[in-house]
Amino acid sequence: MDFVTGLPAGPSGNDAILVVVDRLTKMAHFVACKTTITVEKTTKLFLTNIVQLHGIPSAIISDRDPRFTSNFWTKTWQHYGTRLHLSTAYHPQSDGQTERTNQTMEQLILTTCTDPAQWEDSLPLIEFAYNNAPSATTTQSPLFLNYRIDPTTPLSPLIENPAPRSHQFVENLR
Repeated sequence: MDFVTGLPAGPSGNDAILVVVDRLTKMAHFVACKTTITVEKTTKLFLTNIVQLHGIPSAIISDRDPRFTSNFWTKTWQHYGTRLHLSTAYHPQSDGQTERTNQTMEQLILTTCTDPAQWEDSLPLIEFAYNNAPSATTTQSPLFLNYRIDPTTPLSPLIENPAPRSHQFVENLR
Protein backbone atom coordinates (compact mmCIF):
# COMPACT_ATOMS: atom_id res chain seq x y z
CA MET A 1 0.00 0.00 0.00
CA ASP A 2 1.36 3.38 -0.98
CA PHE A 3 0.50 6.90 -2.06
CA VAL A 4 1.44 8.31 -5.46
CA THR A 5 1.73 12.07 -5.04
CA GLY A 6 2.74 15.09 -7.09
CA LEU A 7 -0.10 14.79 -9.59
CA PRO A 8 -1.85 17.86 -10.99
CA ALA A 9 -5.08 18.60 -9.16
CA GLY A 10 -7.99 16.84 -10.85
CA PRO A 11 -11.58 18.08 -11.20
CA SER A 12 -12.30 17.15 -7.55
CA GLY A 13 -9.11 18.74 -6.30
CA ASN A 14 -7.44 15.37 -5.76
CA ASP A 15 -3.69 15.34 -6.35
CA ALA A 16 -2.70 11.88 -5.12
CA ILE A 17 -3.64 8.22 -5.50
CA LEU A 18 -3.86 5.59 -2.77
CA VAL A 19 -2.57 2.36 -4.36
CA VAL A 20 -3.51 -0.98 -2.80
CA VAL A 21 -2.26 -4.27 -4.29
CA ASP A 22 -3.28 -7.82 -3.36
CA ARG A 23 -0.14 -9.93 -2.96
CA LEU A 24 -1.71 -13.15 -4.26
CA THR A 25 -3.72 -12.09 -7.32
CA LYS A 26 -1.88 -8.81 -8.01
CA MET A 27 -5.25 -7.01 -8.19
CA ALA A 28 -4.75 -3.28 -7.68
CA HIS A 29 -7.09 -0.52 -6.62
CA PHE A 30 -6.34 3.11 -7.40
CA VAL A 31 -8.22 5.57 -5.17
CA ALA A 32 -8.01 9.30 -5.91
CA CYS A 33 -7.35 11.44 -2.84
CA LYS A 34 -5.58 14.57 -1.67
CA THR A 35 -1.93 14.65 -0.60
CA THR A 36 -3.11 16.22 2.67
CA ILE A 37 -5.45 13.31 3.51
CA THR A 38 -5.63 12.51 7.22
CA VAL A 39 -5.16 9.06 8.72
CA GLU A 40 -8.88 8.95 9.57
CA LYS A 41 -9.85 9.67 5.97
CA THR A 42 -7.23 7.18 4.71
CA THR A 43 -8.79 4.51 6.93
CA LYS A 44 -12.26 5.38 5.64
CA LEU A 45 -11.04 5.22 2.01
CA PHE A 46 -9.53 1.80 2.69
CA LEU A 47 -12.71 0.51 4.32
CA THR A 48 -15.04 1.84 1.61
CA ASN A 49 -12.88 0.96 -1.41
CA ILE A 50 -11.02 -2.19 -0.37
CA VAL A 51 -12.72 -3.88 2.58
CA GLN A 52 -16.19 -3.60 1.03
CA LEU A 53 -14.93 -5.59 -1.98
CA HIS A 54 -12.46 -8.01 -0.39
CA GLY A 55 -13.09 -8.12 3.36
CA ILE A 56 -10.65 -7.42 6.17
CA PRO A 57 -7.08 -8.25 5.12
CA SER A 58 -4.99 -10.60 7.23
CA ALA A 59 -1.94 -8.38 6.64
CA ILE A 60 -1.08 -4.99 5.14
CA ILE A 61 2.35 -4.06 3.80
CA SER A 62 2.99 -0.33 3.54
CA ASP A 63 5.79 2.17 3.55
CA ARG A 64 6.56 4.25 6.63
CA ASP A 65 4.24 7.11 5.72
CA PRO A 66 3.16 8.82 8.98
CA ARG A 67 -0.45 7.86 8.26
CA PHE A 68 0.54 4.18 8.29
CA THR A 69 2.63 4.44 11.46
CA SER A 70 0.11 6.50 13.45
CA ASN A 71 -1.52 5.20 16.60
CA PHE A 72 -4.98 5.53 15.01
CA TRP A 73 -3.99 3.32 12.03
CA THR A 74 -2.23 0.68 14.11
CA LYS A 75 -5.01 0.46 16.71
CA THR A 76 -7.70 0.24 14.02
CA TRP A 77 -6.05 -2.74 12.33
CA GLN A 78 -5.10 -4.32 15.65
CA HIS A 79 -8.83 -4.27 16.47
CA TYR A 80 -9.55 -6.22 13.26
CA GLY A 81 -6.65 -8.64 13.81
CA THR A 82 -4.75 -7.41 10.75
CA ARG A 83 -0.95 -7.63 10.90
CA LEU A 84 0.87 -4.50 9.75
CA HIS A 85 4.25 -4.80 8.04
CA LEU A 86 6.26 -1.69 7.27
CA SER A 87 8.81 -1.60 4.48
CA THR A 88 12.37 -0.67 5.32
CA ALA A 89 13.02 3.07 5.22
CA TYR A 90 14.77 4.25 2.02
CA HIS A 91 14.48 0.72 0.61
CA PRO A 92 11.34 0.70 -1.58
CA GLN A 93 12.18 -2.77 -2.91
CA SER A 94 10.81 -4.25 0.34
CA ASP A 95 7.36 -3.36 -1.03
CA GLY A 96 8.46 -3.90 -4.62
CA GLN A 97 5.11 -5.18 -5.84
CA THR A 98 3.39 -1.89 -5.02
CA GLU A 99 6.31 0.13 -6.40
CA ARG A 100 6.10 -1.77 -9.71
CA THR A 101 2.32 -1.29 -9.80
CA ASN A 102 2.84 2.45 -9.22
CA GLN A 103 5.20 2.62 -12.21
CA THR A 104 2.74 0.79 -14.46
CA MET A 105 -0.17 2.95 -13.31
CA GLU A 106 1.82 6.14 -13.89
CA GLN A 107 2.73 4.93 -17.39
CA LEU A 108 -0.95 4.19 -18.12
CA ILE A 109 -1.88 7.69 -16.96
CA LEU A 110 0.78 9.26 -19.19
CA THR A 111 -0.28 7.27 -22.26
CA THR A 112 -4.05 7.66 -21.86
CA CYS A 113 -4.50 11.22 -20.59
CA THR A 114 -3.93 13.91 -23.19
CA ASP A 115 -4.64 16.52 -20.51
CA PRO A 116 -2.64 15.68 -17.36
CA ALA A 117 -5.28 17.32 -15.16
CA GLN A 118 -7.86 14.75 -16.35
CA TRP A 119 -6.10 11.72 -14.79
CA GLU A 120 -8.79 11.49 -12.12
CA ASP A 121 -11.57 10.94 -14.68
CA SER A 122 -9.54 8.18 -16.35
CA LEU A 123 -8.57 6.38 -13.14
CA PRO A 124 -11.44 3.81 -13.09
CA LEU A 125 -10.65 2.65 -16.65
CA ILE A 126 -6.91 2.66 -15.91
CA GLU A 127 -7.58 0.40 -12.92
CA PHE A 128 -9.72 -1.87 -15.10
CA ALA A 129 -7.04 -2.05 -17.80
CA TYR A 130 -4.37 -2.84 -15.22
CA ASN A 131 -6.46 -5.59 -13.60
CA ASN A 132 -7.51 -7.06 -16.95
CA ALA A 133 -3.92 -7.50 -18.19
CA PRO A 134 -2.13 -10.79 -17.46
CA SER A 135 0.50 -10.59 -14.74
CA ALA A 136 3.99 -11.78 -15.65
CA THR A 137 4.14 -13.58 -12.30
CA THR A 138 0.80 -15.40 -12.41
CA THR A 139 0.28 -15.47 -16.23
CA GLN A 140 -3.39 -14.64 -15.51
CA SER A 141 -5.15 -11.31 -15.13
CA PRO A 142 -5.95 -10.19 -11.58
CA LEU A 143 -9.64 -10.00 -12.56
CA PHE A 144 -9.59 -13.62 -13.72
CA LEU A 145 -7.82 -14.77 -10.55
CA ASN A 146 -10.36 -12.94 -8.37
CA TYR A 147 -13.57 -13.75 -10.20
CA ARG A 148 -12.64 -16.73 -12.43
CA ILE A 149 -13.97 -14.96 -15.53
CA ASP A 150 -12.53 -12.76 -18.22
CA PRO A 151 -14.71 -9.65 -18.16
CA THR A 152 -16.38 -8.28 -21.25
CA THR A 153 -14.61 -5.17 -22.46
CA PRO A 154 -15.66 -2.49 -24.95
CA LEU A 155 -13.42 -4.27 -27.49
CA SER A 156 -14.76 -7.78 -26.84
CA PRO A 157 -17.23 -7.79 -29.76
CA LEU A 158 -14.47 -6.64 -32.12
CA ILE A 159 -11.95 -9.30 -31.15
CA GLU A 160 -12.33 -12.69 -32.77
CA ASN A 161 -12.08 -15.52 -30.28
CA PRO A 162 -9.04 -17.61 -31.26
CA ALA A 163 -10.40 -20.68 -29.46
CA PRO A 164 -12.56 -23.04 -31.55
CA ARG A 165 -16.26 -22.67 -31.02
CA SER A 166 -17.86 -25.45 -29.01
CA HIS A 167 -19.72 -26.96 -31.98
CA GLN A 168 -16.51 -26.96 -34.02
CA PHE A 169 -14.74 -28.66 -31.17
CA VAL A 170 -17.38 -31.39 -30.94
CA GLU A 171 -17.26 -31.91 -34.71
CA ASN A 172 -13.50 -32.32 -34.58
CA LEU A 173 -13.87 -35.02 -31.94
CA ARG A 174 -15.99 -37.18 -34.26
